[in-house]
Amino acid sequence: MVVTDEPVTTTRTTRTVVVTEQPPAPRAEVEGPAPDAAHAWIEGYWMHADNRWGWVPGHWESRPSVNATWIPGHWDKDASGTGWVWTAGHWE
Repeated sequence: MVVTDEPVTTTRTTRTVVVTEQPPAPRAEVEGPAPDAAHAWIEGYWMHADNRWGWVPGHWESRPSVNATWIPGHWDKDASGTGWVWTAGHWE
């Protein structure tokens, strides 16, 4: 695993993560009802730490503004085609 200290726009500070192992398929989650209209569902995702994959469960999060939309995080192949790069979710 390669980790750099480049900041990424999210609801919290993160690092750019590149791994050589393909991430597992996303888990199916049950959202349940939103607490209110001011909340959006933040999907769960796989993170890689200590040479293993761990699931971060989805949750309801209060929107930072009325019209804010959550753009989910995702794993993509890197430019070399030999690794996977995490792009963190963020609000737009």
